[in-house]
Amino acid sequence: MKTQSKRAAAVLACLSAVLPACAESAAPAAPELRRVGGFSTPESVLHDEERDVYLVSNIVGSPVEKDDRAFISRVSPDGEVLDLTWIDGASEGVTLNAPKGMAIAGGRLYVADIDAIRVFDASDGAPIEDIEVAGAGLLNDVAAMPDGSIVVSDSGVAIEDGAFASIGTDALVSVDPAGEVSRLIADPALPHPNGVACAEGEIWVAYLGAARVDALDASGKLQREISLPAGTLDGLVRLDDGRLLVSSWDAGAVFEIDPAGDAAPRVSTLAADLPSPADLGWDRARDRLLVPLFNDGEIVLLDVK
Repeated sequence: MKTQSKRAAAVLACLSAVLPACAESAAPAAPELRRVGGFSTPESVLHDEERDVYLVSNIVGSPVEKDDRAFISRVSPDGEVLDLTWIDGASEGVTLNAPKGMAIAGGRLYVADIDAIRVFDASDGAPIEDIEVAGAGLLNDVAAMPDGSIVVSDSGVAIEDGAFASIGTDALVSVDPAGEVSRLIADPALPHPNGVACAEGEIWVAYLGAARVDALDASGKLQREISLPAGTLDGLVRLDDGRLLVSSWDAGAVFEIDPAGDAAPRVSTLAADLPSPADLGWDRARDRLLVPLFNDGEIVLLDVK
């Protein structure tokens, strides 16, 4: 009996040591997080893959005011601010009021700026042209299409008494490589389009005014909707494996969506405790999510395992 008791005690001791270790290894690893500060109302981060540098749009105040005080920064993947005011609205020949989403296509950097799209040389930041979008309300995010055109969201809002107010210009705007502007879809009933991402013939849209993302075909026809736990959505990126990452101001978080083909999509929280998470970027070479914290003057680098 004493021998059996000793064996049982030994087994229990082994189990007590092993089980906590097993439980700990089963928990998903939290993304590694680094913060880079010194920005002024950072709205968007874009990875310039050719030059391996991060571009940060800085509004410097109100997202709707035409004050020509904004700038775009260059940041290394190590988190070093290489040039805070690489493109500066204060410079001669440059207009930059409240820059938001950005995309690179055909060697050009396209920047959404209230009711115009500013175009710069992606290599040196030199201004090329301004594309005015007649009737636009608040141009917000930009995504590049495979044919070299871009898609730009118009959130259809103004700011009145410190809050968003609908103005009915909600749309997805298309700009071809020659600079010709058209509206892919325009409907005041849209819940304020914000983040956009394009891949494999689909255009994904996140909304300021709804807790959902939509998939559209290249003509703007709705294909599917995916509901999310919280709204006031902002940035949206699509990964190479088909997953979507979207930021939510209401949740202070980034959601991960696995559309899962025709099956029910899986939604989880990739990162939390991110106040005012704005327009996301993605560094595919490092599996790194780039999150601007609009009200904190910082960007967050999240290495996703």
